[in-house]
Amino acid sequence: MPARQPPPHWAVKRFRTIAKQRMQSSGVSGGDRWVSSFGIMNRSRILLGLVAFAGILGVLLFVLSRQTAKPLTYRDKSIEYWLVQLPVTPVPPPGVDLGNLRGFIKATGQQYGSTNLFDDVALDAMIAFGTNALPFLLMRLQGVDSSMEREVTTMATNAGVGYLPFRNADLERLQAVTGLIHLRTLTPEARQLIASLRTNTNPDIASAADYVLRRRAALDTSAPVAEHAR
Repeated sequence: MPARQPPPHWAVKRFRTIAKQRMQSSGVSGGDRWVSSFGIMNRSRILLGLVAFAGILGVLLFVLSRQTAKPLTYRDKSIEYWLVQLPVTPVPPPGVDLGNLRGFIKATGQQYGSTNLFDDVALDAMIAFGTNALPFLLMRLQGVDSSMEREVTTMATNAGVGYLPFRNADLERLQAVTGLIHLRTLTPEARQLIASLRTNTNPDIASAADYVLRRRAALDTSAPVAEHAR
């Protein structure tokens, strides 16, 4: 078989000329095509990264939503219900200890504590809630009525109105005192917060916080001496 002959010089030159013309007519050089391909690859990677990030974010939001704390219930009733039934604990002046004195109050159509003084089911509910009840009770311990609520209460009292649709923060604080005294455990954070409230600018909050710690110390002989009011 005869050896294959290379194409003539004029044919190679013609091929190069045609290829160059086609590239020029398309307006893209070889280098530009490489850069364009590289840019497309980068955009694809960025898009894939964004999709992956969105997927991970969606999974995290789903997990967090599943872990959202459920409402506290005892015997199928909410902690708000049991607060209404929780007895009030009067807060005496400094240096006075009323022992385990508890009671109930009715004011402006609202009930603060069960009328059955021998019914401890609301205390049982708080004990069953345990430390999960602390945020709720601590919020009530620090609660205050708004200026509008105070004004409406004063006007209603002067006018002889027997019912108001909102509860009194000062009386709910006395119920929170009961709950905080009888919870089996206070977390270190809760104990520290209550201790700091003894110097609160609101004297009612300060007295209530101080009495919680004094009563807990009296009920628990193993409580640190530092819990006693100074």
